[in-house]
Formats: sequence, C-alpha cells, structure tokens
Amino acid sequence: MSLFAAALALIILGVLAAIVLRSHPSGDRVSVALVGAGCGSGIVQGVRVLVTGTSASFTWPAWVPGGDWVVGVDALSAVFLITIFTVGAASVAFGAPYMAPDRHRRPVWLVHATVGVLIAAMALVVTAQSIVVFLGAWELMAVASYFLIVVEYEKAEARRAGFIYLVATHTGTLALFAMFASWGSVADDWSFRALGAAASSLPDGGAFVLLAALIGFGVKAGLVPFHFWLPPAHAAAPSHVSALLSGVVIKTGIYGLLRVVALLGPPPSWWGWLVLLIGIASAVLGVLWALAQHDLKRLLAYHSVENIGIILMGLGIGALGAAYDRPLIAVIGYGAAVLHTMNHALFKSLLFMGAGVVYRVTGTRNMEALGGLARQLPLTWLAFLVGATAIIGVPPLNGFVSEWMVYQGIFRAGQSADTLRLAALGAPALALVGALALACFAKAAGVVFLGQPRTAVARDIREPGPAMIAPMLVLAAACVLLGLFVPLGMAPALEVGTLIAGTPVSSVREVVPLLDDAMWIGIVGAGVLASVAALWLARSLLLRRRLVRSANTWACGYVATTPRMQYTASSFASPLLSTFGEWSGVHVSRTPTSLATHPVDLVLDRLVVPVWRVIQRGALRLRPIQQGRLHAYLLYVMAALVALLTYVAVEARL
Repeated sequence: MSLFAAALALIILGVLAAIVLRSHPSGDRVSVALVGAGCGSGIVQGVRVLVTGTSASFTWPAWVPGGDWVVGVDALSAVFLITIFTVGAASVAFGAPYMAPDRHRRPVWLVHATVGVLIAAMALVVTAQSIVVFLGAWELMAVASYFLIVVEYEKAEARRAGFIYLVATHTGTLALFAMFASWGSVADDWSFRALGAAASSLPDGGAFVLLAALIGFGVKAGLVPFHFWLPPAHAAAPSHVSALLSGVVIKTGIYGLLRVVALLGPPPSWWGWLVLLIGIASAVLGVLWALAQHDLKRLLAYHSVENIGIILMGLGIGALGAAYDRPLIAVIGYGAAVLHTMNHALFKSLLFMGAGVVYRVTGTRNMEALGGLARQLPLTWLAFLVGATAIIGVPPLNGFVSEWMVYQGIFRAGQSADTLRLAALGAPALALVGALALACFAKAAGVVFLGQPRTAVARDIREPGPAMIAPMLVLAAACVLLGLFVPLGMAPALEVGTLIAGTPVSSVREVVPLLDDAMWIGIVGAGVLASVAALWLARSLLLRRRLVRSANTWACGYVATTPRMQYTASSFASPLLSTFGEWSGVHVSRTPTSLATHPVDLVLDRLVVPVWRVIQRGALRLRPIQQGRLHAYLLYVMAALVALLTYVAVEARL
C-alpha cells in the first residue's frame, strides 16, 4: 500500500501546487509533473498486485459512526486503478496546453486542481473497503465532476448540463444509501468484508440490494434510461475533462456493480437477464442516437452509452453463467466486461482528445461546419482514426479483443441445453451495434477530416504543439499494443473474472485454450497491420515515381467539385435513421434544396423534462404556504405533531 499512499500524496501535492503557484508561469508544469508522478506510482501498485496475485490493505481505526476505515487493493481494484491512473495522466498532460489559451478568461489553475481531486477521489472509490470511505469518495467524485462540467459557466448550455448532472448523480447516490442501509442492517459492521459475510442473511436473496445497486451505479454509468445526464455533461466540459468523464468516471458505476456481485456471490437468474436486456437496449439505442448527432462531442458521448451497454452485456452473461452454474461462462462474461471497461477507457479518451484538438483549432464542434482537416491536422487525424477503428471493434486494435470475448460468452451460453441458451439472441444485437458504429464513425471521420472544408473555420488551421499531440499518440499506441499482444489485457481481465465469479482459475481449465485462441488474434492483427503498412508504402513509392496518376474527383458534369457536393452529416445518416423511425430520436427537415436532421434525447426531452415541469408547477402552487410569518410556521409545526401523535396512537391500538 505504500505505493498507493505515495500516489495519493503526490496527486494532492499536485493539487496544492496548482493552487499555490497559480500566478507563477511554471505552476501548470509543476502540477502536471506531480499528478503524473502520482499516477505512475499508482499504476506500479496496480501492476504489482496483478503480477504477484496478492492484495494489500490498510485499516485506519476511526472513532466515528461507521467503524474502521479500510482501504485495499485486490485484483479488481488494481485493474481499475491502472485504468484510472493511465487515463488520468494522459488527461492531465493534455489539459495543461488545452486550457492555456483560456488563462486570461477564467481561473485555469482551479480546473487543474479539481482534475487532481477527481483522480484521487476515483482512486479512493475503487480501493475503499468500507461504506463510509466509499460514500465519502463517491460524493467527492460527484462534486468535483460537477465543478468541471460547469467550467464554462457563462454558457447556458454548461449551467443546464451541470444542473441535470447534479440532480441525476444525487438521485443515484440516494439509491446507494438505501442499498448500504439495507445491507448494513444485517452485517456486523460497515466494512465490505462484513457485508460479504452477511450476504446470505439478506431477504429474498438480496433482491433489493441488487436493484438498488443497478439504479445507483447505473445512473453513474449512464445506462439507458438513466443516460440523459451524460451527453450534455460530456459536451459542456473541457475536452480533457470529457476524456476523464467518459473514460473512467462512468466506469466507477461498472466497478460498483462488479464489487456488489463479488460480495454477494452468484446473483439470481432474473437479475442476469435484466442486466443483459438493459445492456442490449443501451448498446443499440446509444449507437443509434449517436448516429443522429451533429455535435462531435455529443456523438462521442452517446457512444459511451453504447459501450456501457456492451460492458453490461458481458456482465449479464457472467451473472447468468454464475446463476446457472456455468463457471466458464461466468468467468468469460465478467472478464469481457472488465476488459471492455479498460479498452473503452483508452480509445474513448483518445477520441475526446481528438475532438478537443478540432474544437481548439476551429472553435466549433458542429460537424456540418468542418471537413478536410486531415490535410492540416495529420497527427490528430491519425490518432482519431486509431480511436475510431478501435471503437467499431475491428482488428488489430483492442476494441475487437474485448468484443470478441463478449461474443465468446454469448456463443458458449447459446450452446447450453437449458434456458441459458436464449442468451444467444444477444449476438445479432451486438452485430447490429457494430454495423451502426461503423456507419457512425464513417460519418464522423469522413465529414470532419475528409473532403473539402465546408466553412471558413476549417481553413488555414494548423496542428497544435507536441504537448497536446503526445498524450493522444501514447493512448493510440496503447490501443495497438493491447490489440496485438492480447494476453496483456485478457489475462488480468480473466483473473478478475475468476475473483468475481468466486471460482479458482485452476477449476476453469477451459480458460487456458481461450488464451491460446486469443494469441491468434494478435498474430492475425499483426498481419493486417503489416499488410496495410505495405500497401501504404507501395502507394507512396508509386506516387513518388509517377507510375500512377492522381486526378480530381469527377464533378458530375460541373467544372469542379464544391463543398456543397459533399455528404453532410445529416444526409449521410438520414437513410439509416429513417429505418428506425421515431426510435432514432431525430426530426428531419427537408426543402427542395436542403436536408437537415435535428436530434432530440427521447428520455430527457420526452420524459424527464415534462415530468420536471409538472413537479415545478406543483411546487409553485405550494409557494403561498411560505408566508414569512412566524405564527403560520408554528401552526404548521403543531399540525404536523398532531398528525404524528394521531398516527402513533392508531398504530398502537392496531
């Protein structure tokens, strides 16, 4: 635990450096260096736990309600620590140059300090081993996230996003309070060890705990229908904060679900089916709604909903495997959920950073106003292309590996002779998600980076400095590395899967052939990568020797092509969206000379906002009760006491 303690200490020093040196030119660099060093120390701690197979913990005796405060790192915590600190270090390094132009307009030092607090809070969330520490760190994470979402508070969009996030996240926290209150009532103390020991004493097999966990952690994870806070928050926050929110903050919800399952033991089958169905709905609807977006960051945010759905599909398969006593399926399902959590953190944070570069150099996130950026931002285009290829799940990148594991769990469940075989219906849903994701990123990458500039904002721009490019290239390299050397990610993910399933690795012998099969993924991926590199090199040589000619695109009989001849984001997606009708969440506007689509969030705009307005109107009608007169308030108190005494008297007679 010494390395983890050092990590937290260095991050806190980085926060203090950002505050103390806020007026000094080197303040940002000192803060970034300290937080980066803390993240590095935390990564070493996580790797050590995974390599040695031992866990570490520290108990701080607390003379306050809640008992001892326990912090520990086991295999599950280690995987999430490595993910949090990797994305955290990249985001901090990217954020310093990204926020530098805003130094004259807002307190940038406060953003850097809050990011450090957020990283430390997430690290405590995934290492807490007692209720008080967990909920304290959870609330600190929520508050820090809110302040980072409303950094551009002068914009109504940011204030609205922050308000929606605050209401949603505290609604989820209330569900967690209810979950821990119910669970802690049958435990000896409030440590996670005591909760696990008391799991068998929970009524109805822990049904209330599982449902409360699904709601409380599901809100944070952004699963459908609790996703409505996520797109506006990710779009409003600075891009390096969006990378943290999408890459790791929402994954603390996944961690919470995995930790609850690990403590409770095999969940009932109904919960596994429920999680699987919610995962399918989140994946399909998330990618469909992403396809309708024209704001680049909102598009990426909806893809977070999609990938949370894929993670939940793995979690659901694992829960079903445990419920139906299929340990191999349980290990594969849980392992797939953990692996896709890590992989998504890498390529989604990479994509948000790429979107941040685009926004910083052009001043807009509207894809309809962009185009042709690949020629002017070649390194950003390369990094974004790697992230887009990874997120659609094709080799040789890491996204393919974790989705392949989800397929493996689904197919093995489909081979069962009992009800579990119905889980095979998740395969076509996952295939549909992959196809829609391919269409969505063909739209995003093509409209933003290819073709010709559509407006003046996309012309005469240049690549930012290496300080912003380097973190993206590091994350891109990590995506390639985990796609080629598959056991690097799959082996620890399966180890965590055995921990959650409560099954020793030695008792699941079929896991070893799965790792052997995964080796071929890396070999095939390396072949694909080598083939692409060879073709690119051959093309470059042929162009250099003038053995092939390049010509302008045919202009359909016109003298030359113009930006108006290109596909827009609306026209590209409209044929696919029209297939899904109202479920696509888009309104189409057509004129004889143009076509435009206007996306809406079906849950937020059609359900949450109308319900909120009804509550607001009801509250306004109750406003006359507040007269500002003391005798009226005393009368209310007396009426409440009479009502309570009447209730107690009637209850006593019954």
